Amino acid sequence: MNKILIVDDDKIVVLTLSKLLKKANYATLMTYTGNQAISAMIEFEPDLVLLDFKLPDMNGFEILTKLKDINRKVAVIMITSFGDVRKAVTAIKLGANDFFTKPFDKDEILRVVENIFAARRKQEIHTFNVTEMMGNSEPLQKVLHDIERIYDQNITVFLEGETGTGKELFARMIHNRSSRRQKPFIAVDCGAIPESLFESELFGHTRGAFTGAIGAKKGKFELANGGTLFLDEINSLPMNMQPKFLRALQENEIQKLGDEKPTKIDIRIIAASNNNIYKDVQNGSFREDLFYRIHEFKIDLPTLQQRKDDIMVIAAYFLKEITADYKKDINGFTSAAVEQLEHYSWPGNIRELKNVIKSAVLLSDSSEITKDHLILKNIRKNMDALVDEEDIVIDRFTSKTEEDIIRKALQKTKYNKTEAAKLLGISRSLFYKKLENIEL
Repeated sequence: MNKILIVDDDKIVVLTLSKLLKKANYATLMTYTGNQAISAMIEFEPDLVLLDFKLPDMNGFEILTKLKDINRKVAVIMITSFGDVRKAVTAIKLGANDFFTKPFDKDEILRVVENIFAARRKQEIHTFNVTEMMGNSEPLQKVLHDIERIYDQNITVFLEGETGTGKELFARMIHNRSSRRQKPFIAVDCGAIPESLFESELFGHTRGAFTGAIGAKKGKFELANGGTLFLDEINSLPMNMQPKFLRALQENEIQKLGDEKPTKIDIRIIAASNNNIYKDVQNGSFREDLFYRIHEFKIDLPTLQQRKDDIMVIAAYFLKEITADYKKDINGFTSAAVEQLEHYSWPGNIRELKNVIKSAVLLSDSSEITKDHLILKNIRKNMDALVDEEDIVIDRFTSKTEEDIIRKALQKTKYNKTEAAKLLGISRSLFYKKLENIEL
């Protein structure tokens, strides 16, 4: 039974949440202050914490930081008043999983809680049983052979490949084969971190290190201690951070912002990028000495176009996974769908294939995926012989199919637009733009 810790100074709120969650078969513990929550975190060992922002002895940011220090894997949902949504967003950046506002909807709370536990169950199931989705193509076998050679060697690995080729998947494979597999695997998308936050995100900071540092924070290096730190798009590392990053690798220690003493670390680095990193070295935006330090062993990841023999193996894996998520009974692909999947160029690689299969599952009401269910973005590039009139037909078909997918996503999420956007794997702003285009 999953355990949930409830932290709120309003006893009516705590009792209401406890009763609701117990009825849904969760074990709960009620607390009313930050200090009580910290003690309960150690004794009760919850899987999830429902945490109010305003408590009598400390604020939500402080408690969140302390809870994550005790157990970095614990899920946290922030409870906030309507006017404090901006604080909730900041809390999510600090490690919270989600938030809801008062007055809250009981069904919404149960849905958010179940989504968090469902995601955790899925992660445990698939933590690393990916061999069934790999395939047997020659380019893939070379990658697996390279991984076999170095998975437990204490060297920095550099994964090079186009977007969507599975860089994080292969990084996790290396970690899970290594003697560090019982320790953390921390993935960082360097391209998603604002330049001003890089040092704090990677190395951490002490309380009061800068304006807004209301509590101490561990950086990614420290969180990965003993395990593996995977740095995707490492060529996005700002120039002013590169000497500090290089020193951390060479000295096995980091300097937190605001801390006079260095902190020793023991981590393995796996870095990744596309081939633009060579241009960055040539034009001076990426240090050459750092480039060679992270290039101790390079593995080239093939595109999906180069792995044509694996396409249907991977597609079948995604179909099985996604139909289970959506509770749909779809057994396979028609021959026409197979032909279309195998002859498409897949510019977005494995990531694009997964999105295509997800859309097809949403569209399908039959026992098989047909070619009409497949939305291939550059289909017109593969159909150069079509005349303009036929292109217009395709445009209308594509927009109509997209409208069907959006409607099904809204139905699936009970017309929660934020959740529908997440389900489709697009940003909320793009989702709203699409709604305007189809006048929904």
